[in-house]
Formats: sequence, C-alpha cells, structure tokens
Amino acid sequence: MHIRRLTEKPAYRRVAEDIEAMVERGELAPGDALLPERKLGELLGASRTAVREALASLAGAGVIELTGQGAIVRQRDVQAVSGAFGALLAHEQADVLELLETREIIESQAARLAAQRSSITDLHRLSLYAVEIEEAIAARADATDPDTNFHLALVAAAHNRTLEQVSRVLEGAMRRLYRPTRRVMLLDTDLADAFRDEHWGVIEALRGHDGALAEELIHHHITRAVEFTRRALAEGEGEGEG
Repeated sequence: MHIRRLTEKPAYRRVAEDIEAMVERGELAPGDALLPERKLGELLGASRTAVREALASLAGAGVIELTGQGAIVRQRDVQAVSGAFGALLAHEQADVLELLETREIIESQAARLAAQRSSITDLHRLSLYAVEIEEAIAARADATDPDTNFHLALVAAAHNRTLEQVSRVLEGAMRRLYRPTRRVMLLDTDLADAFRDEHWGVIEALRGHDGALAEELIHHHITRAVEFTRRALAEGEGEGEG
C-alpha cells in the first residue's frame, strides 16, 4: 500500500497530461481557448482545484497562457523554450525556498535591464498592478494574483524574451507551492506596507533609469519574502513535532 501511494500521480498532473495530450494530437491548436474550469473538470473527471493547479502548471511550462478571459494554447516555439525547465520545476519535491532564491536572481537582473528598456506602457501596467495589490490588501482580500502579475510584468519590462519565459515557468511552480504562504504574507500589515513601498520604489527607479536601485529594491523585496517563508516552514515543522 505504501509503495502504491508513492507511485500514484497527483490529480492535477493527470489533468495536465490529458490537456497536453489534446494539444499534441492537434485537438487544441495555438490560440484555441480551453473550456472554463468547471466544464473542463466535468470533461476530465476532476475537481476544479485539480484543474486550476493543472492550468497553473501548464502555464508555467509554456503550454498555455492564463488571461482574464481564460486559458489559451500558446505557440509551439514558446513551449520549446520553457518545456524542459518546466518539467524540472513540476517535480513534486521542488523546494519553495530554492524557487524564491531563483526568482530573486532572475528578477534582480530583470529589474536592472528594465530600468534601461521599460516603456511608458510597461510602467503604466506595473502601476495598475501596484494599485490592485493595495486595494486587495486594504479590503483584506487575496492579493496573490495582482502580486504575481506585478512580478511577471516587471520581468516583461526587461524586454528579454528568454528571461520572460523562464520567469513564467518559475511562476507556474510557485503557484502550486508558494501561493498559500504568499496569501498570508500579503495580509501581514507590516509586511504589506513594506511591499507596497518597495513596489512603488521599483516603479520610480525604472522611471528614473536607475538600474542599481531597482536591482537593490527587488533583492530586499524577495529576501524579505524568503525570510518570512523560512520562518513559516520552521513553525510548521515545530507544530508537526509537537
């Protein structure tokens, strides 16, 4: 019985494989929209939670893109860039602290590049997400989606396609492993205030073309998240031992 549990696939992975098989067979082509989560779950015999996690995993691997209107199949060249890295990060035992450390490396460099390459549109998009984060926190609502969008938009502002795809793959893994911690962290008043100031500080650094400052702010921003996550994991282990 113990061996069988170890070899069982998580429900979300089975759903992800089913969707990817549809793409491989040509049943879903680039640009096609997937069914809504509820209908997709009914079709594949899975819960909405499993479908949601599968979509996050596939988005991270570059197979689909999650938009405000739902999920759509991406072009194959995008999948080729990120597929191998996505497969690596899809492993169940991926370490959330290592993911955060990797994210800090990617986003620090992206922030430096974005200070030289970002457009008015990029800055406007980042500002909109920063406002959405503030509004969600003020309402004691879940701010994880606008926070995720802010960080993806920051990397996109570097206008380095490979860097952007690697970041999206990383974010796909983090949606599975980091989202609960991220949600709690953004509800912490002191941390939320610090994150708000850092978000706007990054935007101003980009506007002023100050790459060193943008890089420093992102480094401190993500280091703060690493420290919070490390404490949360340690407290969880302590409770388990009790």
